[in-house]
Amino acid sequence: MGRLLLVVALMALAVLAGCAGTAKKKPAPRPTGFSSADEKSVHEFMEKYPAALMRGDVRELMRLYTDDAKVVPLLGGVIRPIRAGEMKKRLPGVVAEERRVGLRVVFHEPMHIEVKGERASVRLVASLAWKDKGKEHKAKLNCFFGLVQDEHYIWRIKEAHGEPVRQDFALPLQKKPLPPREPKPGRPRTKPIIIKGEPEKVVKPAPSKAPPAPEGTEQEAPPAPAPDVDKGPQPLF
Repeated sequence: MGRLLLVVALMALAVLAGCAGTAKKKPAPRPTGFSSADEKSVHEFMEKYPAALMRGDVRELMRLYTDDAKVVPLLGGVIRPIRAGEMKKRLPGVVAEERRVGLRVVFHEPMHIEVKGERASVRLVASLAWKDKGKEHKAKLNCFFGLVQDEHYIWRIKEAHGEPVRQDFALPLQKKPLPPREPKPGRPRTKPIIIKGEPEKVVKPAPSKAPPAPEGTEQEAPPAPAPDVDKGPQPLF
């Protein structure tokens, strides 16, 4: 009888322990901050972009850009920007340079994403690390990406650029004060400036030839026309 009670007590403890263990488990938190499915798809695209950059597969990267994309490479200080229509020609060289210096890229959360129809914009902070001439370099960039959807509803990058982020950023000391943002207003004109249009061209009839004067007679010169005072000077244009 005692053994039976002991077994029942152990079973009850096991059931309680199991209930307590299941109560502690919570569902994994879902991603928040997306007001639409399009914003979530843009976020997933941007999450995969750094890995694609570091893999350095030109064909894979070509599918991520539009044909007329304008891109400033992340190492824009040493690589010339890619203008519209230059992607197929310039991308292999850019990828080779990034691979040579061992570029590493990390995008930080949160990302500021805005979607309007088939267009989207993303603003984020990226951390870069690379090695050049035996020296390690690090930098942070404020990045902007402009994306568009193609006919298959796939996001592609149409515009990308960034600017350095520095905590110790400060304007250099100037010996002379900076010029004003707007020039000082001058004196108002007392008379308005009136620009007249081009005067209409009037076709004048050709002058008729006078009959020749008989020999032995002198022809008097015609009198000069009187000046037209009311007409005034004519514009030159």
